[in-house]
Amino acid sequence: MNNKDITLPIYYMGQIYDQLKQWQVDTDAWLAEHRLTTQNIYDFDTRIDLDIFESLILSAIKVSKQDALGLYVGQRLGITSHGMMGYAMINSGSIREAIGIFEQFINTRSPLISVSFLEKNNTLQVSFTENFDFSPIKATFYEALILTFINILLQISFGEIEIIKIEFDYSEPNYKPLYDDFFCCDVSFSNKITTLFLSTKGMDDSLKMSDPTSLQQARLLCEKELEKMGKLDTLTQKIKELMLLSVGHFPSLQKTADRFHMSSRTLHRQLKKEDTSFKEVVENVSHHLAIEYLTDTSLSIQEIAYLLGYMDSANFRRAFKRWQGCPPSEYRERNKTI
Repeated sequence: MNNKDITLPIYYMGQIYDQLKQWQVDTDAWLAEHRLTTQNIYDFDTRIDLDIFESLILSAIKVSKQDALGLYVGQRLGITSHGMMGYAMINSGSIREAIGIFEQFINTRSPLISVSFLEKNNTLQVSFTENFDFSPIKATFYEALILTFINILLQISFGEIEIIKIEFDYSEPNYKPLYDDFFCCDVSFSNKITTLFLSTKGMDDSLKMSDPTSLQQARLLCEKELEKMGKLDTLTQKIKELMLLSVGHFPSLQKTADRFHMSSRTLHRQLKKEDTSFKEVVENVSHHLAIEYLTDTSLSIQEIAYLLGYMDSANFRRAFKRWQGCPPSEYRERNKTI
């Protein structure tokens, strides 16, 4: 997978939006520059390409004149900002288990980095390895990531976890004095790898908010998120997923292109590289759903046709016969399960 294939949750842009608002920045202009609205950025399930993600952050720094944006945003990010991964962490049995969940499921929130840890001399070293090149926003990204990770650990341990030091792998920023205000520990720069050092004291103690049942449910949902992400590596799969979430009103070619922040011509060209077309993708989804509706529901042929975007059920019947070699009524009679 190259950088152009990476997608990240747009929800974090909502936190930047709120911070910019607090600084009295023209947030509407900031979003409009990237063809986005407030409705887009507060959608917890929407993901955007890395280049858009980077552009939004760099633009936010520019319009706010705040190079330390990552510190302020990281301070805002609470445990509920991290979806099901955050929910799993808050229900963990111990700090060690919570860190293990963070390591296992961080890619549901960001595929940019991987996490590993090493225990040595009563210290747990949590290291961050970059999976892709995001150098234009590296400092901002790590500031927000490390700060929010520390905040989660402090929250679930009620302040009992001891943060020893942090080593960043980028050069010292010109606003370095601010790090003393945001990180209550020693900080150094220009290291080989970004690492957070934690004391292991009390790391295996039971957490007051632990809930084994909720943790198990959250883990299962996190695993499903990871599995789902693995199936969305291609534009074709991303569009199929969008269509499945838009049953009854499939978006047009132009609206689909807008959703992925590209022109219709670019979308067409990308799909051609994947040996398909927008029409073929829509037909594939329609075919799949038609079979599912015919075998697993009692919806009428006319209702199914409408759900799949056919205003005339006769057109749906012709299409289905082309797909399966028989009319939908005949197919249902042979394969119905209800």
